Amino acid sequence: MSISDNKGKHLTWDDRDEIRKGLKSGMPFCWIAEQLGRDSTTISKEVQKHRYKKEIKRISWVNDCSRQEACRNRNLCGKPSGHKCSIACKNCMSCRKHCPDYRPESCPIEHKPPYVCNGCKKQALCRLDKFYYGPDSAQGEYRRKLVEARQGINMTKDELQALDNLVTPLIRKGQPLSHIFSTHRDDIPVCQRTLYRYVEARFLSVMNLDMRRTVRYKPRRKHPLLVVSKRKDGYRYTDFQKLIDSYPLIRVVEMDTVEGTKGGKLLLTLLFRKINLMLAFLIPNKEMETVIAVIDSLEKRLGSAVFQELFPVLLTDNGCEFADPARFEASIEGGQRTHIYYCDPRMSNQKGALEKNHEYIRYVLPKGTSFDDLTGRAVQRIVNHINNTARPGLGSRTPMSLALQVLDVKVLESLGLITIPADEVCLTKALLQQ
Repeated sequence: MSISDNKGKHLTWDDRDEIRKGLKSGMPFCWIAEQLGRDSTTISKEVQKHRYKKEIKRISWVNDCSRQEACRNRNLCGKPSGHKCSIACKNCMSCRKHCPDYRPESCPIEHKPPYVCNGCKKQALCRLDKFYYGPDSAQGEYRRKLVEARQGINMTKDELQALDNLVTPLIRKGQPLSHIFSTHRDDIPVCQRTLYRYVEARFLSVMNLDMRRTVRYKPRRKHPLLVVSKRKDGYRYTDFQKLIDSYPLIRVVEMDTVEGTKGGKLLLTLLFRKINLMLAFLIPNKEMETVIAVIDSLEKRLGSAVFQELFPVLLTDNGCEFADPARFEASIEGGQRTHIYYCDPRMSNQKGALEKNHEYIRYVLPKGTSFDDLTGRAVQRIVNHINNTARPGLGSRTPMSLALQVLDVKVLESLGLITIPADEVCLTKALLQQ
């Protein structure tokens, strides 16, 4: 076996057992290395690193000092002056206890190849500490070091503090880690998964409770099939899929509402599916006429031609506020301004992009929060901060940056959409206090 075949590979238990057999037979490192297809220095380092010491119990009346022959010390025990001790300290039972120069005798094999006593023929008569190499102990120590090498963090204290100073304030603003990582990729010396692990292990000042996405979803309940109104014939999700199959590049806008407290104001939300750009409008109630009034006002503001270009297809659910498809499709100037389709009952995943975006709204306006005190300006501020949050599904880009590439700037300005610097993005209740 050539050395190149095993280059970079770790030794296995079988390899270590072969090393033990070679040492017991008195074979040199070069011979063992050749049998394993390794370099001889690999075998030498392996033996030195993973050998273990077996200490021999010292006999109290035996002097095992390595300096015994040259020793001339006397009266080290400090007996009263005038007392003449005829015994040299090297022959005294108290030598090890009192002599500052005492050094236990050691075998020279400790510091030269083969570094262990596995193949030594004098083991039975030797009274010195011994070193041995065994595959079990070597493999166990190797495994422990392998685990320890992957524990903790590969970062200095100053580097960790700098990372904490960068990431913690942004997390406390409600920014997702995906957004922070995409906007500070060059400033963060670890990958996104490692950054999550640092937060989980409490290496930073924040913890999992400061991040909303660490919670687990509850299992979904199954519901019986509902009978859908015949008014929706031709507007069902299967009809929508047929349209997408025929025109795969057509722009799809998902539509829904977000409730505050029961009976209070709501948010009408619209989402451009491909770029995740969201619009939101404050409405006083959950009546269809109120929703249609918002769509009409959008058509007036943009113009019928631009509206038809931006909103060629609407996909929504079966809520009462979207009940009549003909009313939504009819233009204020006469004719048809859009095509509307409805998801299957209890299948919110069919417009999952918008449902996911509602989660960002809930960061600022948690469930149970009343929308009655909200203003249109506050809603627009929330929308702009959400649209400037980087998304992993968009290649770590923001919906706003993509919108600037595919939509006219004047259209975005008319919709009140602006760019916000990445570090100023806030997705907490504090946003409403700005």
